[in-house]
Amino acid sequence: MPGTPRPAAPATPPARPDAMTVPTPAVPDAARDNRGAQDTTPVPETRAASASDAARALLVPVAEASAPAPTPETPGTVLPGRPEAARPRVRAAGPVEETGEPCPACGTANHQHRNFCRSCATPLTPRRQDHSSGPYAGQRPALHRNRKRWIARALIAMAVVGLVVGGIFGGPPAARAVQDHFAKRVAVHPTEWTASHSDPKHGAELAGDSYSNTWWGTGYAGDAEGTYLEATFGQPTDLLALLITPGTSKRTGQQSEQARPQEFDLIVTDTSGKQHLSHRSINDGGVQQINVRVRDAASVRLILRSAFGAAKDKQVAIAELEFFARSKNNN
Repeated sequence: MPGTPRPAAPATPPARPDAMTVPTPAVPDAARDNRGAQDTTPVPETRAASASDAARALLVPVAEASAPAPTPETPGTVLPGRPEAARPRVRAAGPVEETGEPCPACGTANHQHRNFCRSCATPLTPRRQDHSSGPYAGQRPALHRNRKRWIARALIAMAVVGLVVGGIFGGPPAARAVQDHFAKRVAVHPTEWTASHSDPKHGAELAGDSYSNTWWGTGYAGDAEGTYLEATFGQPTDLLALLITPGTSKRTGQQSEQARPQEFDLIVTDTSGKQHLSHRSINDGGVQQINVRVRDAASVRLILRSAFGAAKDKQVAIAELEFFARSKNNN
């Protein structure tokens, strides 16, 4: 419009307060001269301003460096913890009152089912002795003293001592008796058998043939009193005992087939001609021993006096007659 003043051209915009002034790098004189020589065209101010604004836009504001904060220490590797059991709670023991028999030692009352005092541990009931289970712990076992056994041993020892002393102070007969008692015995066999009477089928030699199924018979019925059976030794024998088997056999069913000797006289003659007479009796049946102690015996005669089972159709029989003498190794 006519008369309206034209606005003046805007002046150079004022610089922003947050804009930073970038210093222009120094250029050497030679370069400056060359640059001036090559390009002498003036640069408008607007282009220079836009370039500085673009450079300022690329800049990132950086906070001022401050002292680094202390870094906490990193803990090391830690194993998982074990669960802890809950601790038992301790209860205060309250007063316990029991009724029952008082303790004989301290007088504390105890329940009837208690065996020991709850205060002093004294036994409340007497201990019962159980012999089948043996002694209890802490008890010394009783000594088993059998008086009868010791008495028997003492008597045997006294008898042995008496025999020895009697043999020493009693002379040769007593000494021989002791020797004969402890001597080893061996069987001796007569060299000859004779009899006053014999059955033709059962002679005197059958009484010493060592067979129990053969026998000597008197040859006539009755008790055959006065009939004898005699055995003669080939050499002097220290006779100690003899075994007699009455009847026809050792067997119970066969021994009663004939009569058996019951009483008889035993005459032992030694080498000097002296006769040792003894009256003997035996039981009915079975092998029986008769002790006869004669030194230097030459013969033995058995004279019948009575018999078991004597009858008109039975004769007296002896199945076996055995002799035992001192062993020669004992001399």
